[in-house]
Amino acid sequence: MTNNIYILKTIDEEIINKLVSIYFSAFNKFNFRNWEPQDFIDLINNRSSIFYSLSKNKIIGFAVVSFNEEFSEIITIAVKSQHQRKKIGKNLLHYIMSNSDFEGNFVLDVAVINTNAIKFYKKFGFKKIAQRKNYYLICNGDNAGQRIDAVVMQFLLR
Repeated sequence: MTNNIYILKTIDEEIINKLVSIYFSAFNKFNFRNWEPQDFIDLINNRSSIFYSLSKNKIIGFAVVSFNEEFSEIITIAVKSQHQRKKIGKNLLHYIMSNSDFEGNFVLDVAVINTNAIKFYKKFGFKKIAQRKNYYLICNGDNAGQRIDAVVMQFLLR
């Protein structure tokens, strides 16, 4: 499947609402706080880059990255649940890593219970460098109020 990747450079309410829906589709199973449109607006206003993937003129996945001089943080990669395991996330990550002017490190946090994401990043060469205790808050379900750890991973471009 060939996907076109675009960068959201300005606040576009229609696109942001679709990204909110994709985030929910990708992460609802973990019962974390769902992102709202304001979360995306804040990211854009704080100069994070939002890359999104289109297939058949529909947004099916996105990635949010904060590029800095010393390192860049991959804030999230989300793919609509029915499009997962179809190389959408792989295409987004490859695009980010190969098309940026940045030549330092990439870092990210991933919930320890998100084993598929951990495996995905390991396939790309990311290595675990730390663990953040009680980083993610479970907001819904039987375990609401509990916190779980995050794995901190890093990829060296040089």
